[in-house]
Amino acid sequence: MTYHNAVKFIKSSPEAVHSPQPFDRIKRLCDALGNPEKRIKYLRLAGSNGKTVCAEMLMSALSGSAVSAGCLFMPLREDIRENIRIGADNLSIDEVSFYITKIHDAIVEIRKKDTENEASTDMFTPTRSEILLAFALLIFNDKHCSLCIIEGDHNGDDPSKFLPPPFAAIICGTIPSGDRHEITRIQSYITKGILEIISAPQDKKAFGVISATCASVNCRLSIPSKASMSVTSCTLGGTTFSYKGKEYSMGLCGKFQLSNAEVALETIEMLIRRGFSITYEDVKKGFASIRLKSKFEILSLNPIIIADSTHKAVAISTVCDSLLDFKSLTGNKICLCLPEGQIVGEYISSLEERGYNIQKIFTTATHPEDPLIFPCPTPKAMAKEALSFTTSDMILLISGQYDFTDKLRREILAKLNF
Repeated sequence: MTYHNAVKFIKSSPEAVHSPQPFDRIKRLCDALGNPEKRIKYLRLAGSNGKTVCAEMLMSALSGSAVSAGCLFMPLREDIRENIRIGADNLSIDEVSFYITKIHDAIVEIRKKDTENEASTDMFTPTRSEILLAFALLIFNDKHCSLCIIEGDHNGDDPSKFLPPPFAAIICGTIPSGDRHEITRIQSYITKGILEIISAPQDKKAFGVISATCASVNCRLSIPSKASMSVTSCTLGGTTFSYKGKEYSMGLCGKFQLSNAEVALETIEMLIRRGFSITYEDVKKGFASIRLKSKFEILSLNPIIIADSTHKAVAISTVCDSLLDFKSLTGNKICLCLPEGQIVGEYISSLEERGYNIQKIFTTATHPEDPLIFPCPTPKAMAKEALSFTTSDMILLISGQYDFTDKLRREILAKLNF
């Protein structure tokens, strides 16, 4: 199977398939592949936001260490090679072709056996998330990863919940107090036999549930210490800070990234306690090298263009708070590039509360009712219109789910000749 056909195969697979038995497809697929899930040591990234940033921070810190680490980012990205990382490297074209072919052949064999045994009237059809997880498990084993990081998937059923319990789970970001579903998900992780939980600071209700659940199963709970964080500088070019007396710098801006950094550093402390060989110099060098696409990423300084793959209300509020840190530099005029939907109203409300003057909203909406909204059918058209409208006294903020922001940032960078 060629790389093109491999990508086409996984992207043409369904996002969700109803099944009366939870995880029956991923179990059968892993059985056919030799049960790679039984030979990995992993930690899970959970929570409502911040998982991808924390994963990137951890992988950057580990890339120069003695730890052989692999990471699975969920859900499926536009470029599948960015979904799985081994050390500092994304996957190669040959690796994608080889492993997707192996999974495809296993699926064909399962279907053949079902037909011969008349076992089912439904064709065995794994979802794209199930295929991606199986892909990651296979390559983690083949690359002899001593530590695997698996990001939970919130799109449909999360197939990674079928895995044996991780030795630790990381709760990234603050869980909204009313998000009972997410709190219940966290409880289910804890009660599966996890040894340790690292959690971002939570509100009283969520913390009470998490701490009580940890105590009931003798699971260690660690919370980052806000008092141990001291910010030296926070500019559009990056951030320098100290945590527990040690100095760090990173090419990320926005105070919310400091919260993610606290969680990542607490996780690294936990890994060291668990016997992983990681030095301060590994972490310091790794943090200094971090560059994240579409995570409050500065694409241009004149005009100021920021890309952030945010779409949940709590994360939108955090992004708008981070904009305030630079308001004296950027002014209060702002333009937005957003996908159609509830996100538009949430950004309008959040920005106006903070005194921003919204100049124009470029969106994929086809029948806008607000005169501020300008419809653009494609990323290319949106990039062209947004750049022609935005002046040096305005901020242009691109936001939405990762696929939306990634396609648009590519168009913006191409037009800026980067």
